[in-house]
Amino acid sequence: MTALNFTKNTARVAIIASVFASAPAMATEGGKCRTDIAYNTVMPFDASPVIFEVLRNIFEAKEIRVEREGVAYTTEFNENRLRIGVGADNKVSYFRCG
Repeated sequence: MTALNFTKNTARVAIIASVFASAPAMATEGGKCRTDIAYNTVMPFDASPVIFEVLRNIFEAKEIRVEREGVAYTTEFNENRLRIGVGADNKVSYFRCG
C-alpha cells in the first residue's frame, strides 16, 4: 500500500467515524447491529480488515460477514451481524445489518 493510499484510507475512516459519532445515541441490546445508522458515499471504500473493523465498531455488531460478488450465502437473519458486500473491484458496495 502506498503512503497516499494509506493517507486516503485513514482520512476516510476519520470521516466515517465523525459522521457516525454525531448520530443520535441509541441503546443497543448485547451486540445487536444498529439499524438507526445510514451512510452514503460517493467514493467507495477499499475492502480491508481495517475498514471492516471500523464499520463493525460503528454499527456495534458482534460479528461481520464479508459477502463477495458471485458467491452464495445463507439467507437467515442474524441481528448481531453486519453484512459487508465487496464487489469484483475490491470496493465495499454495501453494508447492512442481518
